[in-house]
Amino acid sequence: MTNIVDQAFIQHATESAIGHYSWLLAAAFGLLMGKDALMNFVAGLMVYWGSDFKNDEVLYVSGRQARVIRMGIFSCTLFMEDRKTKMIVPCSQLKQLTIEKKLPVNGGLPYLPKGSETGTIKVELVGE
Repeated sequence: MTNIVDQAFIQHATESAIGHYSWLLAAAFGLLMGKDALMNFVAGLMVYWGSDFKNDEVLYVSGRQARVIRMGIFSCTLFMEDRKTKMIVPCSQLKQLTIEKKLPVNGGLPYLPKGSETGTIKVELVGE
């Protein structure tokens, strides 16, 4: 008789615990399934709010010249100059690409002297 009571009690306790905590199980399942979307969204926000890329900026993606058409939260749209094609890259994949951009030369002169130059370099103190 005690085995029947214990089994009924265990069955009732298990059913009430599963019913009581089923929302937690469903939420954990939803978070696991939406993890990639959430990671892509966060990476997109970091790229979108950052000042790394701007619209109509010319970049070099893996050695190919490209122009940024649109920076979105989930993806970046590039126009590839060599093939005249459009490339859409998810923001989470931008870190895996080799992206270069030319920087403007300050004052039109190179920063370091070349090895062929002779003589001393003129140094100016600014702000003193």
